Amino acid sequence: MRRARTCRRLIIGVSLLAACAAPVFSLDVGIEEWTGNLGFQTSRTVDDTSFPGANYFWGLSVYGTQSISDAISIETSFYMDPILRNTTYTLFNYKADFLTVGFGPFFGLFNDATTLMKSGISTSVRLEVPGILYFSLRSDSSIGGELVQSGDYLQSRNDISCGLYLPNAILALSLNSRSFEQKTDAADIIDSLTEYSLSTDVYKKNIPYHVIVTVSYQTLSRSFIDSSATTTSATLNSVILGAEVDLTISSSLLVKAGIEGNVYSFGQGTLVGSCDTFLFRTFAGVKMNTDSFPVLSQIL
Repeated sequence: MRRARTCRRLIIGVSLLAACAAPVFSLDVGIEEWTGNLGFQTSRTVDDTSFPGANYFWGLSVYGTQSISDAISIETSFYMDPILRNTTYTLFNYKADFLTVGFGPFFGLFNDATTLMKSGISTSVRLEVPGILYFSLRSDSSIGGELVQSGDYLQSRNDISCGLYLPNAILALSLNSRSFEQKTDAADIIDSLTEYSLSTDVYKKNIPYHVIVTVSYQTLSRSFIDSSATTTSATLNSVILGAEVDLTISSSLLVKAGIEGNVYSFGQGTLVGSCDTFLFRTFAGVKMNTDSFPVLSQIL
């Protein structure tokens, strides 16, 4: 009887503690999916000289952000696309005045049958003067700098952005790059994407949506390095225009959608001439705060 009473008190105490802690451990969670024909197939061979556009690709991002306190937060995500393949990361962020720094593990998952997991490091820095300007830097990279046996691979992602706050708009200049290098029996293969972009985020107070317009220059390439260190590349250069709409449904739910397409594309290396095919990516996503969904908040 005494043991049962003690057990009951313990259960009640844990339940009360969980109830009090539930708001603290709520999450901002989101999911985004994209599809389009702007990309090279991972099965593309060194002698293929065709322009992209005949095949369609898709990607997925699932992410969550957890605020532990006013200064500390945790950010995690699973990301999949034709360049980096499958990646996941966790960032532990610390904010002090105008500076936010983050550090955590980065992994490549199930990208090769012989290497189910590839470890790496993720870092970020953001300097912001609220209402005036910001500068952000994000870097993900695999650990290890040399590919030894067939199936070994390296992943790298770097994002640099600086922005200026204007009346009812944020003007941002960005440089983003992604690369995936893998050793095969025939050659080392490198898939890469580099993007230089200028974007304008237009918004208005008390209006539940804002529009982001982007113009960018992208270089997409697939390179083959053979045993004699000879590099053969297929490179597609494109001028891209894009638009995104973010709609706030409520204080806990945001929906976004957008599209980007090429204005002009031309090839280099094994790609000769210009591309007449319309190349595009379209995407949609949703983000929600679990505080407003008690059942979901308790599960998470």
